[in-house]
Amino acid sequence: MEASNRSLNLFLLSCVFLFVCTEVLLSPFYPQFFNKVYGIDDPDLTGFYIMTCRLVVVIFTPIWGLIAHKRNNSSTLLIIGQWGTGISCFLMAISPSFEMFVAASVLLLIFKSSYFLLYTILISENRNSTTGAAASYHAVLQGAIVTATILSGWVIEMDHPLLIFWIVGIVECLMAVFSLRFLRKVSKNRIVELEQTNHRSLVTPFLFFGIIVLTLHLAVNMIRPFFTTYTEIVYSTNTMMSSSLYLIPSLMAIVTLPLTKKYSERLGWYGYVGAASMIIVGLFLQGIETSIIGLIFFRCMFGIGAAWCLAKIDVFIFKWSGNMHGDYSKISAIQNVGLLLAPVAASSIVNTHSISDVFTYASLFVVLHLFIFLWGTYSIERNKGKLHIHKEEEDALYK
Repeated sequence: MEASNRSLNLFLLSCVFLFVCTEVLLSPFYPQFFNKVYGIDDPDLTGFYIMTCRLVVVIFTPIWGLIAHKRNNSSTLLIIGQWGTGISCFLMAISPSFEMFVAASVLLLIFKSSYFLLYTILISENRNSTTGAAASYHAVLQGAIVTATILSGWVIEMDHPLLIFWIVGIVECLMAVFSLRFLRKVSKNRIVELEQTNHRSLVTPFLFFGIIVLTLHLAVNMIRPFFTTYTEIVYSTNTMMSSSLYLIPSLMAIVTLPLTKKYSERLGWYGYVGAASMIIVGLFLQGIETSIIGLIFFRCMFGIGAAWCLAKIDVFIFKWSGNMHGDYSKISAIQNVGLLLAPVAASSIVNTHSISDVFTYASLFVVLHLFIFLWGTYSIERNKGKLHIHKEEEDALYK
């Protein structure tokens, strides 16, 4: 049984790796890609494409979550999403115009929005080790980002970059075939049991979870659009060095995975507060010119804290959720809102202040995040305690 669970976990994490890798693959070079394939050099059209993609994910992720909750058959929905993603990739590969490419991308993301179910299935199948499963998920996610960033340069140098979508589509369809075998092991009853176990008489404030997820992802992603530009201006780095510095937080998520698995449950909220503090300090000090060694150290500090918090916040959400698929789909949509707003906020700060101020504002968002997190979790636990005492009093009265 344990070996079977390990093989299922490995398959789910492989699907996560493929999902993230293919999603991020062209993101560093969209302007160059559209110019090479369709002769488009208007940056506004690139912005329109990215904005459209984000909005599709924000809209359709909760819809998949609602369907998964109603039908209580997440594995079937995930397989449908995989087949739809593969077929959409084939349509992208044969798109003769930019408009057709956008339409095929929208179709792709409608199906790909179902991929958050990989995470909820992974957690439900590892209910005795949710922190370890969440940490593994985020480590694989960051590993996929590193791999995609390295491969993106090779893809954009291809004579016909659209060919990559044939490859991705074939791999997606193959994974859908494998899913028919592996996802049969997913216990429908286990997911129901987990959701019933986690259900509280206390209704979890969705606004609380939405704000803490939004502020964290907004802060973490605000510094990305202008980071390489910042290092080139302040530290006179070349492209290779800037890319290496950019990837440090992702590498830290992979390196610190064993520590996150081992100590996250033991340290609980104290560990989360410490990790959030590392993010705050690491972000703030990156915006102050020191030396390249100092920048590397602060990037590592930021990366370790971000990896810990991103994994642990998911555990808290799953712990308090009474509807795993539905709740996490909404949280995932809010996360994508953060990804949508981050470059907008960063651009506004750079235009009105300076490029280094992005780090300062990002650190302030994490301060706000930590304050709301502590206040919200304290309120939830206090109210839960009151409900428990009230229930005991009722039981004693009826006795």
